[in-house]
Amino acid sequence: MHAAAQESNARKVNDARLSAALPAAQLVRQATGGDRDAFEELIRRLQRRVYGFAYQHLRDADEAHDLTQEIFVKFYRNLSRYDAERPFDPWFWKLAANTSINYRRKRVPLPAEPTEEAAGPDQPLPTHDPALVEALAQLDPAYRIPILLHYYADLSLEQVSQSLSLSIPAIKSRLHRARAQLRNSLAEAEEFGETT
Repeated sequence: MHAAAQESNARKVNDARLSAALPAAQLVRQATGGDRDAFEELIRRLQRRVYGFAYQHLRDADEAHDLTQEIFVKFYRNLSRYDAERPFDPWFWKLAANTSINYRRKRVPLPAEPTEEAAGPDQPLPTHDPALVEALAQLDPAYRIPILLHYYADLSLEQVSQSLSLSIPAIKSRLHRARAQLRNSLAEAEEFGETT
């Protein structure tokens, strides 16, 4: 019996190594077919980026954990709608962006300062300047979401474009305007900080 348990564990480790090497689209196909291990591997791959995205959007650790969970629940429920002929990342991040917008609309106003417990047990504390975090929070969602997808979720301009159903020039314009607003907000914060 002991040998059978060792063989089973060795097979699980080998399966985990194989799934870690598979492209996301293949894992999604397997997950839509009911492969729980493939779905769990997708979650493992996306967990940190989704939490970072959620935290930057909400600036509250508990809310970010809740939003991360909600994104993955929506992902699971909508998995069958994924078209394997299309790139996975834009589809997923569009779902994440829409979920985060809806989540934030349902919530009370955000705290003024990021919480110290922002990092979960396996997530590092975001190291961004508090002034930047505050400036991001003040951006209109039309500008904040492209910034978060491009810089925090590491999506290309094309992927952000596909995720938000906007043209690449529209995304470039929103990113340009968002960066300008962030520069202005940071300059004001620095000026205010120097005069106090």
